[in-house]
Amino acid sequence: MIAITGASGHVGNNLVRILNEKGIKPRILVHDPTNIKKALDGLDFDAFKGDVNDIDSLNAMFEGVDTVLHLAAWISITPGIIDKLRKVNVEGVKNVLEAVKKNNVKKLVHVSSIEALGDPGEGVIATEEMGFNPEKAMLEYGVTKAEASLIVQKEAANGLNVCTVCPVGVIGPNDFKPSQMGTMIMDFYKEKLPAYPGYGGFDWVDARDVAEGILLAAEKGKKGEVYLLTADHATNHEMMSILEEVTGKKKPKIKLPYWLMYSVGFFAEFFYKATGKEAVITRDSARILKSDLRASSQKAKMSWDLHPDR
Repeated sequence: MIAITGASGHVGNNLVRILNEKGIKPRILVHDPTNIKKALDGLDFDAFKGDVNDIDSLNAMFEGVDTVLHLAAWISITPGIIDKLRKVNVEGVKNVLEAVKKNNVKKLVHVSSIEALGDPGEGVIATEEMGFNPEKAMLEYGVTKAEASLIVQKEAANGLNVCTVCPVGVIGPNDFKPSQMGTMIMDFYKEKLPAYPGYGGFDWVDARDVAEGILLAAEKGKKGEVYLLTADHATNHEMMSILEEVTGKKKPKIKLPYWLMYSVGFFAEFFYKATGKEAVITRDSARILKSDLRASSQKAKMSWDLHPDR
């Protein structure tokens, strides 16, 4: 029996789809029923009402379960909310670990993020050997994911059968919420994107390949090990050209330099703080693009024969 937290998310609902294709009906943790209607309509699963901050609901869900796939997280680039992020991304992980131990779950896969490793530095390819470093994370989200990942590694050292996967930027189908990247793509298609960063880039991976990687980690991942999941790198200019080809829409003519993106992010942060709205651009997000992050998934490829190439 497989149990999933975060099943209604971008990667999570693709994971449920793949499991259904394999004839597997997972248990899923349901925090917001409206998300289930959007993301998991027509799929086969057993729903357990609960929350990662409700240990009793986790214990009920994990009873009799062999494998737990923990995807639930609060993803945000908004600054100044680290305590709220920690409640889900750190305290929630602690609760999952306790429930896994109490219910004698055989295997736990913890889904972290490339952000938990921090910025490897210009021209340096990120690998698992970097380790988790909250001090180097460029987002508060990354800080909390690093803190949680260190806790997971400590549990592994104490004997718990848990491994961690770290996806890079995730794109692909069934992005129902949508994610920040999904919102940008829709704005591009609707021709509501006035400009784009004319510098830097990022590593990207398809949500379906991340889901496959999670299942391979459950099957073959070694206790305490960390696996990066990435597919290909694209500069921001290349990404705009890809979207132009796929959608048939023209990419924006205006390319913003780093100094301007950073300045916009600075003033935007005051707006987010005043309104309580989710951030779209911040100084940290401008810096992340400038880092032109690149990562290697060679370890996962060599260990599991994983080939994310969509």
